[in-house]
Amino acid sequence: MALAREDINFENIKREADVEMLVKNMVQTNNMIAHLKDEQFEMRNEIKRRDETISKLEDDIRKDKRWNMLWQNSLEDNIDKTQILVFVVGLINGLFTFFMSR
Repeated sequence: MALAREDINFENIKREADVEMLVKNMVQTNNMIAHLKDEQFEMRNEIKRRDETISKLEDDIRKDKRWNMLWQNSLEDNIDKTQILVFVVGLINGLFTFFMSR
């Protein structure tokens, strides 16, 4: 009753409360959006770091494959030469043994 005598308009109070609540919600929403943008930025940076790491690993794999192929070719060449050398030494040994036995 005392409020009615002082001409307090409940509709204005209600509107002000609604506006205040909307402003609080908007501030919370803006804070949440800013937080999500920060997380999105961090995730993008993490994805870039992972892509760079994957790229480096792929380069390392290519280099290792190339070195392995070169090493394998070198070993095959050495094996071929060693087989020929063993065959020649065996042939000479066989001939030497044949002539020595006569």
